[in-house]
Amino acid sequence: MDVWRRLRTRLAGDGPASRHHRLLVLTLALVALGLRLARLSFQPLWWDEGWSVYFATSDFRTILELTAVDIHPPLYYLLLHYWTQFLGTSVVSIRLLSVVAGVATIPAIYLAGRRLAGASVGLLAALLLAVSPFHVYYSQEVRMYGLVTLLCLAATYFAMRWSTQEWTASHWLGYVLAATAALYTQYYAGFVLVALNLVVVIHWLRSQRPWRPLRSWLGAQLIVALLYLPWIWYAGEKLYTYVRFKVSVEQDPAQNLLAYVGRHLAAFSWGHAEGMLAKWWWLGLLPVLLLFLVFVAIFWRRNQQQGTGPTGWRPSVLPAVILVVTLACGFAVNVLYPFNPPRSERLLLLALPAFLLLFASGLVAIWRRYRGWAALPGICFVILAFISLAFFYVVPRYPDDDYRPVAERIGTLGLPSDAIINIHPWQVGYFQAYLPDDDLRPALVLTPREVIPSERQIWADDAALMGTELDALVDQHDRLWFPDHRAMGRVLERQIEAYLVEHAYPVLSEWYGENTVLSLFSEGTPASQPVSAQFGTWLRLESAAVSTEPQASAWGIVTAELEWRLSDVPSDDYTVGLRLVGPTGHIWAQRDSQPLGGLQSFSDWQTGTPLFDRHGLLVPAGTPPGDYQLTARVYRSQDVSVVPVTSEGVVGSETILSMIQVIRPERPPPVAALSFEEALQADFGGRLRLHGFGANDAVPLLPGQMVEVDLFWQALVDPGEDFLPRLMLLDDEEAVVSELTEKPVAGTFPTAWWRAGDLVRDPHALPIAATVPPGSYRLALSLVRAADGTMVETDQGQQIVALGEITVLDRARRFEPTQPSQPQLVTFGSSVELTGYDLPHAIRAPDATLDVTLYWHALETPDRNYHSFVHLLDPGGNILAQHDGPPGEGQLPTLGWLPGEYLTDAHPIQIPADLPDGEYQLGVGLYDPTTAVRLGERAILTAPIRIEREP
Repeated sequence: MDVWRRLRTRLAGDGPASRHHRLLVLTLALVALGLRLARLSFQPLWWDEGWSVYFATSDFRTILELTAVDIHPPLYYLLLHYWTQFLGTSVVSIRLLSVVAGVATIPAIYLAGRRLAGASVGLLAALLLAVSPFHVYYSQEVRMYGLVTLLCLAATYFAMRWSTQEWTASHWLGYVLAATAALYTQYYAGFVLVALNLVVVIHWLRSQRPWRPLRSWLGAQLIVALLYLPWIWYAGEKLYTYVRFKVSVEQDPAQNLLAYVGRHLAAFSWGHAEGMLAKWWWLGLLPVLLLFLVFVAIFWRRNQQQGTGPTGWRPSVLPAVILVVTLACGFAVNVLYPFNPPRSERLLLLALPAFLLLFASGLVAIWRRYRGWAALPGICFVILAFISLAFFYVVPRYPDDDYRPVAERIGTLGLPSDAIINIHPWQVGYFQAYLPDDDLRPALVLTPREVIPSERQIWADDAALMGTELDALVDQHDRLWFPDHRAMGRVLERQIEAYLVEHAYPVLSEWYGENTVLSLFSEGTPASQPVSAQFGTWLRLESAAVSTEPQASAWGIVTAELEWRLSDVPSDDYTVGLRLVGPTGHIWAQRDSQPLGGLQSFSDWQTGTPLFDRHGLLVPAGTPPGDYQLTARVYRSQDVSVVPVTSEGVVGSETILSMIQVIRPERPPPVAALSFEEALQADFGGRLRLHGFGANDAVPLLPGQMVEVDLFWQALVDPGEDFLPRLMLLDDEEAVVSELTEKPVAGTFPTAWWRAGDLVRDPHALPIAATVPPGSYRLALSLVRAADGTMVETDQGQQIVALGEITVLDRARRFEPTQPSQPQLVTFGSSVELTGYDLPHAIRAPDATLDVTLYWHALETPDRNYHSFVHLLDPGGNILAQHDGPPGEGQLPTLGWLPGEYLTDAHPIQIPADLPDGEYQLGVGLYDPTTAVRLGERAILTAPIRIEREP
């Protein structure tokens, strides 16, 4: 107890700073540093921070020119400019400048508080500032608010030295430098200087001090004004014009006095209430209200007995005047030039030290008389501060404008030879921070803009200039990335998209959040292909041109120009789908878009008029080298129903445009280029690393259906031999109920061909055996050495890696013979026979459907999953219409058929509208969808179908 009493006595003393005080201040500075470094990169950059980086990465002259028409002067940006010369432009690097300024403010407020009212006030004010959410917030943000707060506090400290007649030359110079730097950092710093001059003059008048000290003070103000005059002369008129224009455009309503003061005092207490606390912002007023009520209750009759501090002023006078004058000036600007965006209280962060000094003075005054009462407002302040900090560290401030995923996408797939078109300067700042390596980042292009006399986008007013410069960018860079911000009008954005869709090849169009669409456009030189096709009865593909040069995975782009012609305008919206299909039928890449990059639909076209529709298809990372088909399909956007296409007399769901050769990239792409659902770091024998996988394990499956699994590998070294992935379904007793062991990529790209650094996407389809009972099973993977069949262990010593859980459902089975209306026995291979079919005696066209039901009998479980088909044939055997797919609309896969089982399979066939009346035949059968090889021959149904037009 004696130790505690002595320590408390020292802390309460008002003498010079002791060793204990210095240790406490150091401790508080370290606490402040920890709070300001915590999760430093968690919050995304927002627009103003992007502006800061954009300014700071410009040259000296450009910074002056840009800030002359901005709402803040240039000093902070100049400091940040030279800061980035040494530390770079990464997010952490640029935020460290604010951290340094914020931590330096802790000892500064201690010195000011000690000079104002004693060491106790200084220590308490330093503690409150260290944990202040408002100060932590802007000690992490890439803005000038933390720096100007430090500079204004320094100017205040030197002004205090004048009042105690300690106004030496060094103090005079310190004030001049701090005040001038503050004015060059933020215009609102002038409010604090006005308050300091007001206090000094009043104090001089009341103390009746000689003229000489005041003359020295006024001389300092004159020097500050002279030092600031060049900037006012250079930027004054431009700034006035810009502010008037900005206010007229944004049209923010002016806040009333009560709301203005209340929101600022609440922010001074617990910062900006984030997330669910936003509607409770007024809780920040509680510490102020409690302090006021306690002070009135205890000291109402003793107010005249309040002592004075070392400055000769009452401790509350100086901070009170600064706080009142700053709020009054800010409110006046709010009335004359309303500017009240969210979190606009940041503009008066420079008044936070005055608020905390005033608050600390009140707490210390209460503590010296009635200690218990002081705890109430103090504890309330600290509790609210830590609640607010907790939300600050976990709630993103601007989630809809978070460009980190956008930058990551460009950083992964972009090339140094690419360019990023930016409409807004803050976008440039974002990419400079998120992609700080100038040598690896695509070039940053800012569309030309004018700020004075009114802000405008020059390209938006000059379409010819835009076209010329976009053509030059495409020629120079080949690929253009375009982050389209969709929350600010989008006039120029639409024009750029429309031009590039017609003069380049749209490749990607991806949403990020609610406001940003990232697009990629590519140059291309496609060659004409001998292809034409009829889609339904209303759309024809007249010709196609496709790029024929080999494409490297991860960065290669296949460009295609399709010439369409409408014979009838569709009533629904339809989408064009381009797909890159491998030799096993697996889809490796797909791009779906309405015509002209989604800017038009088929229903907007005129019949008979050709339209050229450009597409670009990115070859994904992990695509193995080999030959692929580029196919095109058209489907209804609402229900994804595919329009039948006839090409070279064959009816199908898509048409082949060209063959594409995919090659290994010159340098391995980054692992981030792979797109997998589940991350999984598993190293097998130091040779192969499994980075992740994707599986259709979220949907329950039936016997015979496939567990689709994509494995994403990286070769750590040249494997030099074949390794076989083995996929298994394990029951509760770890018994294997289904398994698949095969070379990667269905045997087309074995590991013996891989090279060190290769990324490989390895798709597999593990069939669920027909005999697997319903239940939950564990999906697992092992890697087998082909040479001897041994399993390769992971770096964790595992031979089996768990991938997830698979649920297998039961389905009803029938082993009694069915009774088709049209019996007909046809055998397909050794495993399946058709026992008959049902069909209507007549069908009326157009817009009618022929519903055919087939009855199958499994002689044994087929060796693979076949598709069943029904063809509508003319007398010459030509296909007029068809329907095909997995039996039972996918619910009766043939690998799930048990010997002796009978199955019913329905096929609706859309009858062509122009089909003449008459009798037609139906052909049925089974085929392998991967190889298109039929199981046996096509069977012709014995009963003809009579088709008649509706009377």
